[in-house]
Amino acid sequence: MENTILKVLFGLLAILALCSMFSSFYKNVTEEYKTQTAVIASSADKVSFRGVYIRDESVIRKSYVGVLSYPIADGSKVANGSVVAYVYGSEEDIETNRKIQALSDEIDLLNAAQNPGTVLTAQPDFISALISERYQALATKIAKRDVSDIKSRRDDLLTLMSIYQISVKQEDGYDDRIAELNSQIDELVKTRRNSTSQIVSPDSGYFVSSTDGYESVLTIDKSGELSAETIKDVIANEKTVRQERGRNEIGKLVRGYNWKIAGIIDNSESVYNPGDQVKLKFASTPDTVNAVIESLEPTEDPAEWTLILRCDEMTFDLVQKRVERVEMTLNDFEGIKVPREALRFNKNNEKGCYVLWGQRVLFKKVDPIFEGEDYLLSRLTSNEEFVCVYDDIIIKGVDTAAFMANSDEVVTEEVPEEEIPQYTDIIAPETVISETSVSGELSDAETSETSSEESEQTLSDNNTEEEISFE
Repeated sequence: MENTILKVLFGLLAILALCSMFSSFYKNVTEEYKTQTAVIASSADKVSFRGVYIRDESVIRKSYVGVLSYPIADGSKVANGSVVAYVYGSEEDIETNRKIQALSDEIDLLNAAQNPGTVLTAQPDFISALISERYQALATKIAKRDVSDIKSRRDDLLTLMSIYQISVKQEDGYDDRIAELNSQIDELVKTRRNSTSQIVSPDSGYFVSSTDGYESVLTIDKSGELSAETIKDVIANEKTVRQERGRNEIGKLVRGYNWKIAGIIDNSESVYNPGDQVKLKFASTPDTVNAVIESLEPTEDPAEWTLILRCDEMTFDLVQKRVERVEMTLNDFEGIKVPREALRFNKNNEKGCYVLWGQRVLFKKVDPIFEGEDYLLSRLTSNEEFVCVYDDIIIKGVDTAAFMANSDEVVTEEVPEEEIPQYTDIIAPETVISETSVSGELSDAETSETSSEESEQTLSDNNTEEEISFE
């Protein structure tokens, strides 16, 4: 009887010991891990300032009697000898021509909408989807204050809506409306008077119908002499700067693709230096412009540095203003963010980190493109030997992770492809360590005072031919 009781007690003690060992093992390999999801991040030095445009500009002057009408929009590129303005006797003549042009545009739109080839193949559901798409695109443009092609987008939307009206049988066609518009044009033509003269461009470039008086002051040749006081003065007078034509001034011509922009920034920490390549964003355009810092000079105020940027990309939007809000970006990198505390080296001296993949621990390399104080950015890649988006990066319990991964066993080219586990560059060991030996090794890893690299190497050498079981 006593032997039976002793056997039961010994059995219970053995079960309790096994449970305790398993609990300790489970705690070490799971609960101690703290992970961070790998996400895409960017790192850049940015600064915003009020910029003053410096361009090669010349004022077009010509004597005329009457009023001017411009057939092209500001910022349009013109060739030598192109007509940039017409002279009319009165404002009424200009308004009459504007109405005739608007009516002609509407006729063109209606003719396109009722084109037999378009109407016969138009499907209401398809046209409806296009209308929604064009409307959202137009709304987005307006929200971004980008009106560079707003008229063409509006006309495109109106054409689709007119086609839809015919496709759902709400309209048979627009012949009656077209006839009415032609009749209105005929009446306007009877009262219209032709222009008395026309003015042509003396050179090729970008045409702007207004002048501001700085055309001969803010020039590329004189940009090296520009002082902080002059820049501040131009910015302060932005709203009162003359935005109209002086006597006999037709407008101005911006020549070439090279231009500069000046501003005042705080560079007390020497973040920016002459020769740095930067990217510029402007309030007037969604496009990003590449530029080079030409000069950066300190002033009497330690927080104010005179900045001159050189650019060679000219667009429609960049010739219409003298002062504009600018955002300058340096070192604009995008990659996968990896905490510095998670970084380790494998036996091949490759930098990487440990990640959790289900119940497995894997070593994945990093390809640094930018390093900050407490993190680095690894290059975006689909190569699963490197850290990928949404990997669970281990940032606590890294040394234990190194033991569990047995990082010395790295996949090489000699290993057949079918034997390589998916999403890993590490070969699983072949034998199973007993629960007792695992518990002991984990306890040693917890109390070790050696460096992380020594810990990883020692544990790997001891377990080269072994495998961890998570049963």
